Amino acid sequence: MARPTDDPVAAEWVTFRGLTTAGRSAEVCALADRIVAECDDPLHVGQALIEKLAAMINLGQVNDRRVSAAALDAIQEALGRAEPHLRLTGEFYVLSGVVAYANGSLSTAVTHLVRAERLLRQMTELTVAAADTWHDLSVSYSTMGFHAKALDAMRQGRRLCRRAGLPEALCACLESKVRAALCEDHHGRTDQAITGLEAVVRFGQAHAADLGALDVGFWAYAAARLPTLGISVPAVAVPQQGSDPELSHLSHLTAACAAITGGEPDKALDLLAGVTDALDVFGAAEIGRLRSIAYAAQGDYRAALAEERAAMAAAATGDRELRQRYLGSVGMTLDQERLRKVAQQHAVDARSDPLTGLPNRRHLEAFVAALAVSRTPAVIGLLDLDRFKAVNDTHGHPTGDLVLQQVAAILARNTRPDDLLCRFGGDEFVFVLPTTTLDQAVRIGHRITQAVATHGWQTLAESTPVTASIGWSCLTGGDLVAALREADRELYRHKRARHVASGGTTA
Repeated sequence: MARPTDDPVAAEWVTFRGLTTAGRSAEVCALADRIVAECDDPLHVGQALIEKLAAMINLGQVNDRRVSAAALDAIQEALGRAEPHLRLTGEFYVLSGVVAYANGSLSTAVTHLVRAERLLRQMTELTVAAADTWHDLSVSYSTMGFHAKALDAMRQGRRLCRRAGLPEALCACLESKVRAALCEDHHGRTDQAITGLEAVVRFGQAHAADLGALDVGFWAYAAARLPTLGISVPAVAVPQQGSDPELSHLSHLTAACAAITGGEPDKALDLLAGVTDALDVFGAAEIGRLRSIAYAAQGDYRAALAEERAAMAAAATGDRELRQRYLGSVGMTLDQERLRKVAQQHAVDARSDPLTGLPNRRHLEAFVAALAVSRTPAVIGLLDLDRFKAVNDTHGHPTGDLVLQQVAAILARNTRPDDLLCRFGGDEFVFVLPTTTLDQAVRIGHRITQAVATHGWQTLAESTPVTASIGWSCLTGGDLVAALREADRELYRHKRARHVASGGTTA
């Protein structure tokens, strides 16, 4: 059983944790930079970079996609040099999800969180650091609106704390609990909301000495929100933590609730008018709900009804967007299933690409050799992605890998049963089409590039178009090298022609 004193990496995490919970994110960045500069251990470096990125998120410094992508790539590079570490890799995927969500890519974000969860479920580490990782996963799910998943991650973290003899408050996840309760209220299920908020208050009262400042802030909000629903509980003060944006926002909303229940609805409305999207922790539905309660306290029931309808509409919009994203995820799942079936047709571990599951170059050479023996005519196609470097530079290599997997699935979906599709390397894929003419291959290639271009990439790599180009050549006498050389020339001829047609130059 690993305890904080047994594992120097986990012990170092506790140092970072102390600074983070004290709202000293700038000092976290400074400490991380010092470790990266002075330490040769890739695990220590990876953890320091993870903590620095988390601090940058807290400070609002990852709005530039290139900055966040570079930070994620640095973490991935460090962890890639170390022995496999479930907790740190899981935390890396949690942060990848947070960054993707901040950049508007919900599907990508959820994919990263699911990867993180699968890794954490394999984790045997029983440390403060491990509990924190479950906490971070819970809060990330909660922020994205997946409340059941958030509460399940919270329970996993608390279970770990009990097994390790650590305070359950290390994985309090009161943010997740409050959001889940408010969601019930926004959908008209006020009794369930009251039950959830009361549970937060009870937990806060029982574990007050062990709670961090942010958890106390959410406990204070639950205690202030319950009286707006007719349930009286003792008030809790929101901690003052300098310029921490979440605590500032919680303090603002807590004051609005107190004004409503203190007989000052006008003051509450003034406070709520000052809430901006940049500060909002709970979303538009909560602001509308509080405004509705304030108007009702004024006796302006027409305005209260209008705000109530707006709040429910905001909640419904969020639900609808989640459903649409899930539909997209279902499509990706079907594509991946098709890809697995294609890979199984050529399944030999030494001949498969580990990222996409497609046959690799070794399988390609064997396939072409067999065609030469049987004297079967064929056409070779070489496909690569246009400006794929921009995807990695803008969104990071984890998202780039997801794009490659999805491209592989699209190509597999558009490949005939007797054709061979393989990943040649990087963002290059090769097709071998037996008993096919060059004209037929060109038509097939047009269909394939259209399928790539019209895929819904906005959910995975927003603002970075993903397109592909293909060059074709005849396979003569089994000479794969010559055929690929000719296909490569055709590929770049098409790229140059398209570039000139779009107003570029051939230089």
